[in-house]
Amino acid sequence: MSITSPIPALQGPEGTFLRADGQALILRRAREEMHIPLKAIERVRAEGRAVAVELTAPAGSTPSVQRFEGVDEAAAVVFADAVNAALPTEGKVADGSLHIEGDRLGGDPHTTKALRALKRGSLYGVLTVVALCVLVVATGHAGAIILIIPFGFMAVGFLAGGSVPAYGPYREGHLRRHGVTTVAERIPGEPNQFAYMDPTGLSRTVTSTAAAWTIDVAYDPQDPGRVTALRKHPWLSFDGILGVASIGTGLCFAAGVIAIVVAGLLGAGGF
Repeated sequence: MSITSPIPALQGPEGTFLRADGQALILRRAREEMHIPLKAIERVRAEGRAVAVELTAPAGSTPSVQRFEGVDEAAAVVFADAVNAALPTEGKVADGSLHIEGDRLGGDPHTTKALRALKRGSLYGVLTVVALCVLVVATGHAGAIILIIPFGFMAVGFLAGGSVPAYGPYREGHLRRHGVTTVAERIPGEPNQFAYMDPTGLSRTVTSTAAAWTIDVAYDPQDPGRVTALRKHPWLSFDGILGVASIGTGLCFAAGVIAIVVAGLLGAGGF
């Protein structure tokens, strides 16, 4: 038996919702959308301003629960009763957590924020180089721009270029310190794919080239789909070394620009 359209969708904050769609429930959260088949649901409970979707589970094990909060209490009761009445009485799967599918929405917002900061920083860097050129020309030391321009743009280029590979080790270190660390097991037949369990009992995947049966991973407790495989020394990896070397080179060029400007303003170095 399938859920039909008369059952209203539950609307949550910031565009989230829980609605019926044929033989499944669609649960949209801020950063992901989950597809929960009816055959994987044991029951749905209204809990005040929240709805708890309890999944089927093997005998003796704790069932996984997907919660949707911030809804109208009366609508939650109507929704839960209607879905429970429509659940199949036969053909349910033994472990519902293995039959949930999910899609990330809009990528990692933290990565998007870092990319915006990188673009903004690069723009400010270019504007700073231009401003320094105007300064030395205005003070009668125009010869200094011969070195300020190449050194300045090399500084911006190396700093921006080094930030990209350095973000991976930085992100890994952040999740190691502030996230939840757990063990992920290799998925048989799936190259470089490992699975871990989030707090709701949902099995999630992470990619790693580690030649091991299990690996340590860290995920964001507020967004369990944001995960990284933990390396022993991330800053000693190829991307870490490349990022540090590039940023260090950029800082050297930036220091050179400052030295040239100071020398020009002081009338030293023949500028």
